[in-house]
Amino acid sequence: MSRARLAWGGGAAALLAAGAIGIGAALAMTAGPEHHVERYLDALARDDLVTAARLAGLAEDAPLPLGDEGSASIRRIIATAPRSDGRVAVTAEYGDQRDAARTTFLLEPAPPTAGVIPAWRFVDPPVTALVVGVDQHDALVVGPVAVTAPGPGEVARVAVLVPARVTVRLAEPLLLAEPVTVRATGLPDAPGSEASPVVLRAVPSMLLEREVGRLLDELLAGCAAQPVLKPAACPFGVAIENRVTEPPVWRIDERAEVVLEPGAAVGEWRLRADGIATVALSVQRLFDGRVFEREESVAFTAAGTVRLSGGQPELQVDPARP
Repeated sequence: MSRARLAWGGGAAALLAAGAIGIGAALAMTAGPEHHVERYLDALARDDLVTAARLAGLAEDAPLPLGDEGSASIRRIIATAPRSDGRVAVTAEYGDQRDAARTTFLLEPAPPTAGVIPAWRFVDPPVTALVVGVDQHDALVVGPVAVTAPGPGEVARVAVLVPARVTVRLAEPLLLAEPVTVRATGLPDAPGSEASPVVLRAVPSMLLEREVGRLLDELLAGCAAQPVLKPAACPFGVAIENRVTEPPVWRIDERAEVVLEPGAAVGEWRLRADGIATVALSVQRLFDGRVFEREESVAFTAAGTVRLSGGQPELQVDPARP
């Protein structure tokens, strides 16, 4: 009887030991450093930023970095390289057929889960600061997030999970700039791998040109309404030698299309538009006192400065030279 019990006990112990070995082997197959990277990339691909940030090692109350706006059809581990200090470098490929990128992550052992399950963590969170800006403005959209730089032509930094793909766009309908799509590949443990700053090149849109043209027409109409030879703060005027007996009457005959070019200051545009103004005069000649009516046409160039403020252009026209 005792022999049977001993045999049963020995068999149970053997089964338990075999089970433990099997469980350990299964855990080893799913809890290696490459599996941690796989879970992180899977979360990034399905836009589960909370899980991706947790696996990246970010604090729970930390702001979420930007995720991947693309479709990651390629997600695979390329290589695993153990190091002498116990860390492991895992190289993964992530992205799609157009721009899949290879990134090497450095991981180290973490405290075992539940005290028994092996765990790994990134040595540094796979987050990079993407530097973005616009040469003539300060408002952008990076992925789904609105970003404002300190000033026109200056840059801002946006946290992005590596290796997410994001698109940088201009957030100003009065200007045009070609969007730029980049994949964030820089990692804290890889000096020199940070992406170059993304600075959009802005040009005036047709909407801005039309709006500036409307403002210019309003200004010229105000100039024409001034019953003087040289309207104040206006790009045209006339000087005559004889005596004017009646208030001059101006009209704008022509106004060419507005041309906008970058100004001397960042965020400033220089305006140029040629035109012709005509003034009707009642004139008394000084030498014989004769009074007659005359019209004189004056070619002018409206030049000035355009700045954007609150989504609207502000126009300041240079006065006519004496």
